[in-house]
Amino acid sequence: MRISLLTGMLVSGVMLTAGCASKPSITEFQCRAGDWQTVGVRDGAGGMPSTQLLQHQEACGAFGIVPDRQTYLAGWQQGVAQYCTTDNGFMIGQRGGRQSSVCSDDEFLDAYAAGRELYLARQDVRRLENQLSYNENRIVDIKQEIIGASTAQLAPDLTARERIALVAKVEALVEERAELKRSLPVLLDELESSRQHLTRLQQTVAYAG
Repeated sequence: MRISLLTGMLVSGVMLTAGCASKPSITEFQCRAGDWQTVGVRDGAGGMPSTQLLQHQEACGAFGIVPDRQTYLAGWQQGVAQYCTTDNGFMIGQRGGRQSSVCSDDEFLDAYAAGRELYLARQDVRRLENQLSYNENRIVDIKQEIIGASTAQLAPDLTARERIALVAKVEALVEERAELKRSLPVLLDELESSRQHLTRLQQTVAYAG
């Protein structure tokens, strides 16, 4: 499954559009330029629904300009044809992007699902790696905390209540460390299984390409 340069550009466009959601959908210059076919192509290629035209109407209305609906929709159809490809569906899925409602083609949806599965598999591996790293580092930190709390118990000016609190703290830390140590082999097994699953998915994608 080859990912084209155009696909990368389309996905980048989707990300840029999402990042600018709070801004007007179109600039005054674009409203006055009146190139509604290009605007339609851009929106369609970005996976936006045709109702995006309503946003443009609102933005351009401030300047007394009404978009050409027919020309816009013609361009939008062209853009959607570029967006609803299997390469783009896979790319969006594997980057964790949201599936657009403008595509109903089974090949696009299957490609998106395959990419999404790959994305989730990578996320699962990353989650387990982070959890394993945290647990290992926490075990090291607990060792130092136990030493500190045990040393503090030797202070001659401690009250009985303070000494009891330190003893309880050490006991809690010891239990936490034991629990973390018990989790390590389980996490390692889960991580290995997740890595194998990810490798199989990646091999499937490479084979399909």
